[in-house]
Amino acid sequence: MKQIKYSYCVDEEDNLVHIQSITPETRHKCRLLCLQCGREMVANLGTKKTWYFSHKAETACDGESYLHKLAKRRILEKFDSTDNFPITFVRDVPCNRHKTCLFFHDSECQVKGKRIPFDLREWYDTCKEEEKEGEFRPDLLLTCSKKPNRDPIFIEVYKTHRSENAKVESEYKIIETTQLKSEGDVEDIINRGFVEGENCQTFNFKPKLPDVRKNDVPIERFVLFRSGAAKVHKVCNYEILCDQLNKKIYPRSVCELNMKDSGSELWGENERNNTLDSYMSGLVYLINKKNWLIKNCILCKFRKYNEWNDIYVCTHYKSLGQKYHYLQQTMANNCPDYQVDQEKLNYPLSELEKNISEVPT
Repeated sequence: MKQIKYSYCVDEEDNLVHIQSITPETRHKCRLLCLQCGREMVANLGTKKTWYFSHKAETACDGESYLHKLAKRRILEKFDSTDNFPITFVRDVPCNRHKTCLFFHDSECQVKGKRIPFDLREWYDTCKEEEKEGEFRPDLLLTCSKKPNRDPIFIEVYKTHRSENAKVESEYKIIETTQLKSEGDVEDIINRGFVEGENCQTFNFKPKLPDVRKNDVPIERFVLFRSGAAKVHKVCNYEILCDQLNKKIYPRSVCELNMKDSGSELWGENERNNTLDSYMSGLVYLINKKNWLIKNCILCKFRKYNEWNDIYVCTHYKSLGQKYHYLQQTMANNCPDYQVDQEKLNYPLSELEKNISEVPT
């Protein structure tokens, strides 16, 4: 049978003993016992290999429960012997404007993996092993003697079995270690405390989130110029960030609009689905919201998508004596054939207002 090496055992008074506390002179002065099976241990203090404890006689003890018992003892002793026992929650924290910002997006407007420290010792002063609480008996139970009504915390040591569903789905706050595979995993908890996602996971905790502000989220910006031409800065180009929501970027622009990202506008999808692209949304919004008289080729009923060239073209370019059929937005100002696509202008203003905000001028 392969010899199992331990760094810890207990003495006859059930005190935890580390191998580094043993010397060649003291190794035989007290009887040392296995933390798991209770059989006698010996200290191996070689000159070439790392010191360790092993069973004095061959045994069926396989060390399976050793880490579980060691973790409980070490965490309990650490908690009782220190004034600070931290847990660090690691959460995605939304921007502090998320409740009011029209452009808040779950995947973008958060600080990912924000570390939120919390001192368990500040709120709890008692740690007991295998203490019954309600219908459960956690590995370790944290309570507050000064405020007995304070919600307790369960600490569960995961070696072979995770916490049962009934416990996880209860209202009890639970800290469960990641699966322990070595003594080093236990020492990591002792040295750093609990760190969510690294050496533990938590259940039923709702830590107070810090106040954070995201200013680097890209937004879509529609810009209208005096000529009637429009320009759109797409989200994917990262040209306009959310810290510029209320700041004009073109001094000579007539109006600028922040718009929710409409995604890529390719292959005539908007025309086929009878929806408005970013350019049309901005133009239709200003015409219907502000009653502005705007002429722009993008609104003309003779603007059509050409699949061959993957571009919108003017279908009247020959009759207008134009050499090329590609659109020039401002040609609408003097075009005799210009006709507004009334179907586009009838798009509900209420729907546009859900996705557009005006930049102060």
